[in-house]
Amino acid sequence: MYRLFYLLKQCTLVLLAGLLLGLVVLVGCASWPLAEAPGPASTAPLLLDNVSLVDVETGQIHPHQAVWIDKGRISKIAASDTIATDNNAALRTELIADGRLKVYAAGRFLMPGLSDMHTHSLQLSPQLHHPLWIAAGVTTVRDLSGCMLQPDSFQACTADRKRWQQELKAGKRTSPNYWLHSSYQLNGGPEVPASYPAFFKLQSAADAIELVAHYKAQGTDFIKVYEQLSAQQYQWLVAAAKDAGMVLAGHQPWLVSFTQMLEAGQRSVEHGRLFIFECADAIKAYKQQPLSQSFQPEQWRKLLLSQNPELCQQLMQHMALSNTWWSPTLLTLQLGAKAGDAEFRQDKRLKFVPYLLQLLWQGDADAMLKKAYDSKSLNVHIELLQLAQQQVKQAQQAGVKILAGTDTPDSFVFAGSGLHDELALYQQAGLTALEVIQTATINPAVFSGMAAQTGSVAVGKTADLLLLNDNPLLDVASMREPEAVVVAGHWYPKTVLQQLETFAEEQANSIRLNLHLLRNALISAPMRQQFAD
Repeated sequence: MYRLFYLLKQCTLVLLAGLLLGLVVLVGCASWPLAEAPGPASTAPLLLDNVSLVDVETGQIHPHQAVWIDKGRISKIAASDTIATDNNAALRTELIADGRLKVYAAGRFLMPGLSDMHTHSLQLSPQLHHPLWIAAGVTTVRDLSGCMLQPDSFQACTADRKRWQQELKAGKRTSPNYWLHSSYQLNGGPEVPASYPAFFKLQSAADAIELVAHYKAQGTDFIKVYEQLSAQQYQWLVAAAKDAGMVLAGHQPWLVSFTQMLEAGQRSVEHGRLFIFECADAIKAYKQQPLSQSFQPEQWRKLLLSQNPELCQQLMQHMALSNTWWSPTLLTLQLGAKAGDAEFRQDKRLKFVPYLLQLLWQGDADAMLKKAYDSKSLNVHIELLQLAQQQVKQAQQAGVKILAGTDTPDSFVFAGSGLHDELALYQQAGLTALEVIQTATINPAVFSGMAAQTGSVAVGKTADLLLLNDNPLLDVASMREPEAVVVAGHWYPKTVLQQLETFAEEQANSIRLNLHLLRNALISAPMRQQFAD
């Protein structure tokens, strides 16, 4: 997500050239209302009859089951009176005597909805991301961004996400669940606008206490940490968060050791670079000084050549015994590996991305391509992605707890379908279908402390569900196109899922929305700070 901020900064001069001409239009667009995504086909109680339940904890399939859903939760599961199985037959629905919508599923597979555990929601996510998440079966996201001060014109704040959650439950909004809420990313102070309260710059232990209290009052659940925090700032945050009953999550700060991070109880650490860095003997020399710029190809080559398998195994075993989870977000490494691939650069899903972001994404890919090749004309990023995949497999075998995440809307990371791209990379790495599915279902539930309420199909749990034509335990790709989705007990059949995709495409190509996006970025104080930094 940091690349998005950087690229917005790079294109600022270009944008400003046309800003004076379009200023009246930009100001005027603030009063233009944006369209709302289509809602569910039904908010009535449900009976999903003759489904094959997918147990994501054991890997078992329980055929010919009937599932009752009331008030957003699974109220009953029992054997179905129907045993006919024809996954090619169209779903049939009818309202029965008690006002319940009965769905004749013909033996289709019912599994818990998917969770994307690393996203960044914007004020425009209801138009751009929510429809695509639901259409792809992503019923929950963990947002790793927030606002220093609420409201913010560009990024979604805790209050926004909580409002979306309440409207979702009431059937008044199409949205994924937002179970956990993040602070703004803390990066040592340069990210803070000059006019904002001084405690955001985190210059003392007292600042850390005040900052954590500020975010707790907002209703956030964790403090997002970033690379450029000093070791001292990190320790201040660890102590302040512990006293406030909060946790840290996010990046491993560059000057904080792997062991220090685990011992501090950081709840999650993000991105596929984690073990690429930590398992390389050559990293010691680089970690003697603050991180000042991105790694160059020859530096990456040194890390690749100095990988220490024994050290890596020790680190993974240490992490497996800790309370820290890993979200690899391998898609963030895929950009460098595929920046020169024309098919990748022309992905048909770009139709779901606003024109402004498309420009930024293509510029990002161009920049990555320029620094991809080492002295032997080899793209080091291809090898980095391959190594990260190997390390995901090794970490899984060592017992490291893994959460599937995408970093949406990072460059060429597509909302909704991007999670399936991420899961495909895990399967390519050698994880079993069940292990892959667990990273996006029961694992997020356990991580969030909500395994009693979500993450599997069981009585009493939330009715966030996918209805699939094929068994995902045999082919995880079957999750890409659900036949129907249930979110908070609300019914989204295939026809509505298609309408959601059409809506997202129309919004992305709307001049009105693109003007909103530009305006929102330009008037946001944190975004302007990113431009100036």
